Amino acid sequence: MPLALAALALAGMGASYVIGLDQWFVDAVPPELRGRAMTLLTAGLMTIQGAGMALAGLAAEFFPVHHVVAGSGIIGTVTTLLVVAEVRRTTPGQVSDTERRDGADRHMTSR
Repeated sequence: MPLALAALALAGMGASYVIGLDQWFVDAVPPELRGRAMTLLTAGLMTIQGAGMALAGLAAEFFPVHHVVAGSGIIGTVTTLLVVAEVRRTTPGQVSDTERRDGADRHMTSR
């Protein structure tokens, strides 16, 4: 049980990184196209997730399920690490339009 909880916590931390990626995506899109771009991003993510599930089900028809689950975890981890590397490669300290508009130096705890 402790190992399963640790794996679940690690997966959750990996999934939470997506929140920051949305801002990265929004900053790369012109303001007048952001609504359409976010819709396309969401539709694309759902499509890829569905295709991944279908491929995992297909793989489970030919390979032991525990190998498919482990392989999916490895593929997900490698993909996440590649995305993290790409994000970190971009210019650090870049302030987004939203942060500039809302005041990047203000925090929720300051009054």
